[in-house]
Parts: sequence; C-alpha cells; structure tokens
Amino acid sequence: MTIEIPEAIRKQYEEFKIVRRALREESDRGCALFAAAYLDTALEALLKASFVEGRKAEGELFEGTAPLSSFSAKIKLAYFLGIISDQCRRDLDTIRKIRNDFAHDATIISFETRSIADRCHNLGFSCHEPEGPPRGHFTAAASGILGKLHALTVKAERPPIKPDDRPSEEEKEAGRKQAIEALAVELAKCGFNGKGS
Repeated sequence: MTIEIPEAIRKQYEEFKIVRRALREESDRGCALFAAAYLDTALEALLKASFVEGRKAEGELFEGTAPLSSFSAKIKLAYFLGIISDQCRRDLDTIRKIRNDFAHDATIISFETRSIADRCHNLGFSCHEPEGPPRGHFTAAASGILGKLHALTVKAERPPIKPDDRPSEEEKEAGRKQAIEALAVELAKCGFNGKGS
C-alpha cells in the first residue's frame, strides 16, 4: 500500500533533512547562525500561512525595516496570536540570543562556553539526556521546533478577508439625522429654541 504524501509536506521533509545535515556539519558558530536563520524563515512562513487570504504581506510586514522584519518580532507576534506555545516562544528566544552571542562576539566561543552551554541545557524542546552535550541540546531543540513550525504551517487556515463594513449612504444619512435630532432635544432642554433666544 502506497501512501500519497502531499507536496508541501514532502518539501518540508526534504528541507528538514538538509537543515539537520547542515547543523551537524557546520562549526559551532555556523550551526547557531544557520539554525536561527532557518527557524526565522519557518516562523515567517507560518505567520504568512495564518494571514488573511489574498493579501501579500511580504513588503508591508517582513522586508527592510517593516514591523516583522526581525526574528524577535515574529516570535512575539506568533506567541501573542496564540500560534505558538509559551515554551516554544522561550526556546525560540533562547536560540535567538545564542545566535546573537555567536554573531556579535569576536572572541572564540563555542557551545561549551558556560553561558551558552547553560542556556542549551534549558531548552525545553530538546529530547537529549540532561547531561548531554550543549550542541546536541541546541540542534535537538532547533529540530523539534522546526518540526512543530512545519506542522503548524501545514495545518494553518487563512481567515477570509473581512467584508466591507462601512455604513451605506442611507445609514450615514440616518445617523446624521439622529444626531441632529438628539442635539435639538439637548438644546431645547437648555432653553435654546433655535430662534435666537
């Protein structure tokens, strides 16, 4: 019996294999930078899959200095929209901070550097034994989160665009008439009759 695998899932699986291979073969610095970059891309794909139908969000939200151009902003939005869990948010933030350590520290650091190792051992998505190597925890957590983001992307349902809900010309006219009548009542209570009194 052959099972038909949807194209999107097959593509994600192929990408996942490439990512796992790259995480194994890269230097510690390369591993941290690559994992964070790929998780950033996967999170962006999940957010785009959750946005309204028929709209292109790339330029307005994700490019250049747009509101969701940073990994941090994407993590926050996904969490506050209820798309990812608190633990996923914490692990993504930890991976982002580890990436920043590797990217902005000119000294030679590795996953064995105490501050990085401690954070790696606290990654909730890691399935490694607690005493396992920090890099193992990092790559396991990154892989687990990537799998979670891929699954959520496949299951995401784009909401429809809200219909035009502005008032019709008749509703606007009725609203103006009602406001004028209410104002006339209030003015009458104050003794103003509209005849210069």
